[in-house]
Amino acid sequence: MFLRLLPAIHLLLLGSAMAQVGSVSSEIEKGLLAKWEGMMPLQAWSPLSLPAPAQKARLEDFAVAFAFRIEAPPAAEHETHFLSLLYEGDKPLLNFHLTPTELVVSIPGHGPSHQARFPQQLPGRWWHVALNVKRDAKQALSGLWLNGIELNSWREPSAPLMLTQSLFASNSGALRGQITGLRLYDRTLSRPEILELAAQPPLAELRPTLAPFAANKSLMTGEVVAILGGTEAVAVVEDGTLEALLVAQFPGSRIKVRDLSWEADTVFRQDRPMNFGGIPQQLQRARATAAMLMFGRQECLERGESGLAEFKTALDKLVSTCATVTPRIILVQPPPFEGALAEHNAALKKYAAAITEVAAAHGALQASQTTPSQPGSTRDGLNLTSSGATLLGTSIAQLWSKDAMAPDARLKSLIQQKNTLWHRYWRPANWAFLHGDRTAQPSSRDHADPAQRWFPTELEQYLPLIETKENEISQLANDLGGKLP
Repeated sequence: MFLRLLPAIHLLLLGSAMAQVGSVSSEIEKGLLAKWEGMMPLQAWSPLSLPAPAQKARLEDFAVAFAFRIEAPPAAEHETHFLSLLYEGDKPLLNFHLTPTELVVSIPGHGPSHQARFPQQLPGRWWHVALNVKRDAKQALSGLWLNGIELNSWREPSAPLMLTQSLFASNSGALRGQITGLRLYDRTLSRPEILELAAQPPLAELRPTLAPFAANKSLMTGEVVAILGGTEAVAVVEDGTLEALLVAQFPGSRIKVRDLSWEADTVFRQDRPMNFGGIPQQLQRARATAAMLMFGRQECLERGESGLAEFKTALDKLVSTCATVTPRIILVQPPPFEGALAEHNAALKKYAAAITEVAAAHGALQASQTTPSQPGSTRDGLNLTSSGATLLGTSIAQLWSKDAMAPDARLKSLIQQKNTLWHRYWRPANWAFLHGDRTAQPSSRDHADPAQRWFPTELEQYLPLIETKENEISQLANDLGGKLP
């Protein structure tokens, strides 16, 4: 449904609440009543007593989060309780139990149970679960999340849970597996916070260990280069020349480019829709192994030479933020202005020098436009035309091969198709209905079961489409033999 409705929905992102995400400070410990970070077996009756501050707590809005892995699903005829929140007399307040295909959450006496279906084979992999219970008359925000994806949400009746001498208990019987990162909050979690928890160990341990470019500037097999920046970055990604040259220069390596750029982004400010997530979460969602930053031109226009020190400080901070996810950083010096704006090029050179200093401080690679700007590279002296984006993309690719020239047209076309799919996945036009301030609208839910959120799960259907297109790109790059035209 999401894929079918997308072309017909023209809601602008500006119609939803916006937030600056460049330097998000985590408040993941706020409202935390209890947590168990260690790895624990899913064994029968291994109680986890709540600490004293959580005793006699009155839970109105609350959240529970954890990660678990099992070796084999329960038998088809049984549902296995593997986590319960109990109070005095072993009366359940909250139950998590597992079937062969579903995780079922029940809040006894508070309406129907709620299910999260497993989209892939259950055993052997880690799953992160978050349950939000929020009683809000205006917005139905109680929901069940699986690996950072909201599968359903509902209106929870106004009846707080009273914790009296309570404990978490596992009653998993013969179910073999582990649970970790178990947390209880006296507040609900936002989507960015759920994504942050899902990115922590043990799921974080599944990511590869990354080495900075200082030792070897070559792109590695499976490299995912995330591009951040403003209008120049948007133009370079949409053009596709840079990515086409990279996959041609490293055939068989399955290099990918992920567009995280946004028009009007600067090092000072990156506005995103409500609940979009900060830069680290965006890089993690893209599974980035390298980050390429294109900034400087807009900042130079806005602040001139007087803003140079502020620019350098802000760029250094943004690079440090990206480095929390990957140490593999590439900084791109800004191309020159044209026409009437060319008078700013003297100041722009000083911005480029600041970029060089930041790159050196972080051991980052640095790319610049190696060939002179050609007439018609911009529409208005600032915004790149297609030829200008091609010129900049070719220059960046020469960081890895001085022979980089015009890419194969077929390869470039496939990349443009792939990037269109990625754009629709990463920043869909109807974000407010996905995770913004309109998730309670009937059109955001399954008409047959209003508790089911269909947009978040249907959005994930873009991933196999993107993978299919990238397989075509890889095959063509291999057929070309890695020889640049």
